[in-house]
Amino acid sequence: MKAEIVTNPLDNPVTIPVITVLTLLFSLGGVALALVSLRQKQLEVAGSGTMAIGHTPRQVLWQRYRTWLIIAFVYGGAVLFGALTTAAMVAFIIWQGIAEYAKLFNLPKMHQYLAVVCGWLTLALVLVCGSAEIAIAPAIAFFFWAFVALLPLKDERELKERFMAASSGFSAYLYAGWLPAHLVALETGQRPGLTLAIGLGVALSDIGAFCGGKSLRGPKLSPKLSPNKTWGGVVGNLMGAGIAIALFSFALTEMAWWLLFLLALGIAVGSVCGDLFESLLKRQSGVKDAGNFLPGFGGLLDRIDSLLFVAPLVFYLSRLETIIGL
Repeated sequence: MKAEIVTNPLDNPVTIPVITVLTLLFSLGGVALALVSLRQKQLEVAGSGTMAIGHTPRQVLWQRYRTWLIIAFVYGGAVLFGALTTAAMVAFIIWQGIAEYAKLFNLPKMHQYLAVVCGWLTLALVLVCGSAEIAIAPAIAFFFWAFVALLPLKDERELKERFMAASSGFSAYLYAGWLPAHLVALETGQRPGLTLAIGLGVALSDIGAFCGGKSLRGPKLSPKLSPNKTWGGVVGNLMGAGIAIALFSFALTEMAWWLLFLLALGIAVGSVCGDLFESLLKRQSGVKDAGNFLPGFGGLLDRIDSLLFVAPLVFYLSRLETIIGL
């Protein structure tokens, strides 16, 4: 069953509670950030008595806070207005995400644009035919790259280059095109509350991972891939996901308790895997950030790496209730 393509947020019973929860969280976050900034400013003055050159940690924190506000406004507004506005948001994510991916791996322009077009066609498929059709989208997209790969060759030396470019282009589509399209699949599958919940879940998981890593520490999670990540951060990640689901439980009343538990676990696991996978991509490319699109964070992929894995994982988890008939 497909949801209405455009909805009035005022008709949605979760709109006011969602705004209330987000306002409370950002207010508490602002107060906490102000206290941290005050302490850091005192340490800066006591340590040097001079202004630091470039962005200080205090300035970076406020920069990230402002970016979070914008992200929350855009994401929440797009989801509350329905599948069409969510698709518009995801269409931009696909464009920017694939552009950053292409820069990381020197993807030829033709394959970059083909990945974007396939991503947008996936959105159209989901909007027109329903959420279930997203599962067949990669198979359809594969034929586009197969067609390009089978075009006449100038010489045999071009064969290897074309194969590598086609493989990278298809990978770009899967990572930054097909994965984020699951957000629209959640919307068309009558799950706007779930789409909002995973947005908050990813945000609080990231915050929990940071706090847990700093306070609990513990053994390194993946020393070679991401030396700063620890098992203490994983614990914080789980706690953040659980808190998010608890805060948004009013929007998930139709889901069984065991599914809510799996949902929190899926958000936590997806966040960790998405973060590590993005670290792998950047390590392969020899860069620190995927770009500079988001002030305080880097590229768009640096901010949504967890969401890219969480969205499909939660989408398929949410279908368990229907599949097993509970």
